[in-house]
Amino acid sequence: MMKIIDRIKNTREYDIIREMEKVYQDIEKKQAAWKKAGNVVCPDGCGQCCVNFEPDVLESEALYLAAWLLEHDEQKADAIAEERFIPLRANTDTGCFLFDYDSPWHCTVYEGRCLICRLFGYSGDRGKDGKKRWKPCRFYPAEQLDAHVPPLTHRQYTEGEMQDLFGCVPPAMSDCMEQALSLTPESSEDTHPLRQALPAAIRKLKLIIAFNSSDDDNSGGEPMSA
Repeated sequence: MMKIIDRIKNTREYDIIREMEKVYQDIEKKQAAWKKAGNVVCPDGCGQCCVNFEPDVLESEALYLAAWLLEHDEQKADAIAEERFIPLRANTDTGCFLFDYDSPWHCTVYEGRCLICRLFGYSGDRGKDGKKRWKPCRFYPAEQLDAHVPPLTHRQYTEGEMQDLFGCVPPAMSDCMEQALSLTPESSEDTHPLRQALPAAIRKLKLIIAFNSSDDDNSGGEPMSA
């Protein structure tokens, strides 16, 4: 996303997007070890977790996805910002409005997707004792769990069990959330449905880009925000 974020340098939003990129890279690194050790990956073409679910997102998530769209699909970004975007699914009342049934990958913004979309299925949580625990996705086919070596079931596995089975544990959702929350401490408790947060984030970035384009003097000043 270098082209877009270079156009918003010296702003608070630039810093947030850059740091969010590091959060996502850290998640990928931790999940890579878990995927290799656990060998429990989403079945091709599933997408069931997106059908009836729309994420509530932090400002940092919305800004990152907004920047990704402006970089990779400006027409879609403009349509979303102007609230004339037509979803590719008939019913979007309860599910993600960026979901595409007909695509084998389903997610139309995969590389820019939000935090929970990256964590679901490949992360655990922490119990009251602070130790990590993990449960296979409820949509994961039982026959594939049975075929796993060793066989797995739809139950919760403790940190000790995962170490014994795989020699590895997945990242904890709460740890990743803390990283993201730290980027916007002034609004760390504020989340909004994706369909509300994303248009607003796109409009904000477009406004900053317009300001920066019309006044190059801002490039050497204090960080600004729209």
